[in-house]
Amino acid sequence: MRLPSVLSDILSKILRGKASKEELHQFNSWYAKEVESEWHIQDYKKRNKEQVESEMLQIIRRATRTQIPNTPPKQNFSGWKIAACIAMLIGIGLLVLNTTPFATSERVETTFLTFENAKGMIKKVRLPDGSMVSLFHDTHIQVDENFSENRLVRLSGEAFFEVKRDTLHPFRVESANLTTEVLGTSFLIKNLTNQQEVVAVKSGLVKVSDQVDSIYVLTPNLRLAYSNQVGAVSIIPENDPLFAWTEDVIVFDKTSMTEMIKILEDWYGVKITDNLEASNTCQISGTYEKQSLENLLQLIQYSIPITYQIDAKNATLTFKNCLKR
Repeated sequence: MRLPSVLSDILSKILRGKASKEELHQFNSWYAKEVESEWHIQDYKKRNKEQVESEMLQIIRRATRTQIPNTPPKQNFSGWKIAACIAMLIGIGLLVLNTTPFATSERVETTFLTFENAKGMIKKVRLPDGSMVSLFHDTHIQVDENFSENRLVRLSGEAFFEVKRDTLHPFRVESANLTTEVLGTSFLIKNLTNQQEVVAVKSGLVKVSDQVDSIYVLTPNLRLAYSNQVGAVSIIPENDPLFAWTEDVIVFDKTSMTEMIKILEDWYGVKITDNLEASNTCQISGTYEKQSLENLLQLIQYSIPITYQIDAKNATLTFKNCLKR
């Protein structure tokens, strides 16, 4: 649904807890005139409008830790409708608004501190506000030198964020084409060369904006896949391996030997030499938690006909082809 630019700015303030009483009243009036008379809701659970409003209002309360006061009907109507409107937008899993950018002052040169992580390890960085960032292989972040004032991070690679709640200072992550903004939550961002950008939410409420002024609001177990100025939101399936690496878990799912070799090189920081032929049909599936390279290769031998040798940061894998089934 398209919102007037003034109302989209007010919605952003509501999500950040910074809207005034006048702005809340303005948003509520728009809701009463436009939304209640015209908008029909049907989401993937086939819930009706009242069910979505009620259920999603609870999500808003939990996500913002804000309770709507128990006031007489006349006064309570405004708060309920505003929250319900936001809840409906979030309840269908996606809020895309064509908005004008937030007003900005003249660009001031910003100094960033850089934290890097090479292949072969997962690095955890504690930020000045107490937030934790887990850096996946070949990832680096840049943190604004005045982080305590604006909580701004730039990301290249893949990282998992566990953000300390601060309603006065939203936490922002800038990646290639997206800006992700939260108050306090946990989420993952994937920003890899020649791949679509991904934002996945584990807990809390996350707002993502792009360079063409669309806004996506994500709740837990939703992910945004973004490429070519188009975003698609989907539910994260149960047991999806997206967050597995944050718990030191490797997941193979019908993985080819070529893909497996790359994963092992990145995960353990080794150079692998192999005799793999293009005709090799082997695939591997399995979940492996906190294993050394040698232990993992021993386990893989139960599924795949390989032999191996490890010498410090070098390994040699010798493959036989798998039997076709």
